[in-house]
Amino acid sequence: MANRLIDTKDINNIPLLDGTNFGHWHMRMKIHLRSRDLIDVCKKYPPVDVSATATTKWSKASYEAINLITTRLLERVFQELVNTITFEKANLLWAKIEDQYASKRAVNRGYVWMDWQRCFYNGKLQNYIDTCRKLMMELDAVSIIVPAQLLSYSLLWKLGGDESLHQFVKNITLNKDIIEKPKQILTCLQDLANLSNGEKKGQTVSPTALLSNIEEPHKIVYYCIKGKHNIKCTMHRKEDCWSENRHRRPQRREKKQQHFDAMAHLTIAQALITTPEPQQPKEDQLILDCGATHHMFNSLK
Repeated sequence: MANRLIDTKDINNIPLLDGTNFGHWHMRMKIHLRSRDLIDVCKKYPPVDVSATATTKWSKASYEAINLITTRLLERVFQELVNTITFEKANLLWAKIEDQYASKRAVNRGYVWMDWQRCFYNGKLQNYIDTCRKLMMELDAVSIIVPAQLLSYSLLWKLGGDESLHQFVKNITLNKDIIEKPKQILTCLQDLANLSNGEKKGQTVSPTALLSNIEEPHKIVYYCIKGKHNIKCTMHRKEDCWSENRHRRPQRREKKQQHFDAMAHLTIAQALITTPEPQQPKEDQLILDCGATHHMFNSLK
């Protein structure tokens, strides 16, 4: 196990644990401890029945891990976690941190879920992406399982107030492959944010091209041609292939007939809307027979 001086630059990349950012803090701290061969002293109990040298080596590694962890704790969090027991053994300190902030208790889950509900798009796309990624990590840390499709719709719903993103949201919503992958939606949003940053720097990139291509950003679509079914095509089964089984292809109607049908439906609808209901004649009204009136005027000539 390593016993090196703390690299200030590396340790400063880890945020201070303030009680609301456990997922992000936990991930970065684990990476840092693992790079220093200190993760075992945080997750395992000290070995028993070993030599004095091995015990001393373990204790030094434990103290180094405690030093690393406590330097990235907010003062209030430090006071909550560190006591006469946890400041001696890294595994006890690590277990207390996880129990305090990563347990599946209703309080922890409630705080994380409320943070997700309070997250809204304020016009700054990059900030929104970063916040959503952080909160999704927090949801995973406390084992809140949200259906992927529900999470995706929540991500898109928060963007609904921005008219400039209306086409983007529409394309994503209609795509069955992406709508079930929240992380892929964030990737598409990141591409959009990069595009906006590129435009600010003077790069010429068409936003229409990006919005039209996000429907299938990472998927190759295979089609069936020349009367044969393409085995790479996943949109339908071989027995349902129109190219190979032409009798299964639905008959196409002529455009004129379709237009006629549409106009017919429109005419019927207009008739239903504009035709007034028949009314009973009032006593002082006179009803003329058009045919009899016509003959009467002819006889006067």
